[in-house]
Amino acid sequence: MGIRNRLRWTSTTKVFVFEKPIWAKGFNRVLVCIFMVIENDNFKYTNLVKRLEDRMRSDRFIRVLEESKNSVFSLGDLVRALNKDEKYVKVFLNRLVKKDLLVRIERNKYSLPNQNPFSVASLLVFPSYVSFISAYSYYDLTTQIPSTIFIVSLRQKKEVLYGSYRIRFVKFSRKRFFGYLREYVEGKTVFMAEVEKAILDSLFLPKYCPVLETFSALREAKLDYERLLEYVKKFNSRIVAKRLGFLLDSTGTDLYDSLKHLIDKNYEVLNPLKPPAGRKDRRWGLIVNEVLE
Repeated sequence: MGIRNRLRWTSTTKVFVFEKPIWAKGFNRVLVCIFMVIENDNFKYTNLVKRLEDRMRSDRFIRVLEESKNSVFSLGDLVRALNKDEKYVKVFLNRLVKKDLLVRIERNKYSLPNQNPFSVASLLVFPSYVSFISAYSYYDLTTQIPSTIFIVSLRQKKEVLYGSYRIRFVKFSRKRFFGYLREYVEGKTVFMAEVEKAILDSLFLPKYCPVLETFSALREAKLDYERLLEYVKKFNSRIVAKRLGFLLDSTGTDLYDSLKHLIDKNYEVLNPLKPPAGRKDRRWGLIVNEVLE
């Protein structure tokens, strides 16, 4: 039974009473508003009922989103969830955004406030996954607290803001797009690089994760070396194999025999963000222009 049918106006006391009890989250505040209106000849019954119905609809809608494993919803998702036409849904969502009950992340993409940023970031584009230093943060392999979340995706996309976080997208070719898992954080879906893949991604593009951070991760992480070797072969990058082999050597792990067929003797820099000056490592064909600590 709708709210309109549960309210009855009593002319003697000039208040609204409920024919049947209503149980709804946060409804007590609305009831207080009703029963404070003891005598008001200009009181609009229909407006009150509409506000009550809107409030209950909003509460139910928010609960549905809270219970979902997703943290990002497209306009199409919400049109289907509300079973209303798109014009109505846009107006409804705009009201929730103005009340800070919903966040408009970008055009036609919404989230609840204060969601896990890794979940939001990895669900903005499909498929995609969290990687680079952001993945190190997830696995507690860095002391840095990054304010930027790096996402590997199959297409280029503009940077997006969510709360205090910047979400940056790094385009990979399909042949290098692998090695990630579906995780759940606070009940929400997160697509996250496996540790081994995050290391390779970082060695491929050190501008998104300093070489020293990857060196530290190699020392701290419990690596699956069989998976790491499988992934480096699949990644098919000579410079990644060189940097990986050299850094592992520096941690006391020798995988030269497994990696030597992936490298050549031409010299390339360990850190492409620094001048190409330093000692030459003949074994790995690297100019060591980074001091490892």
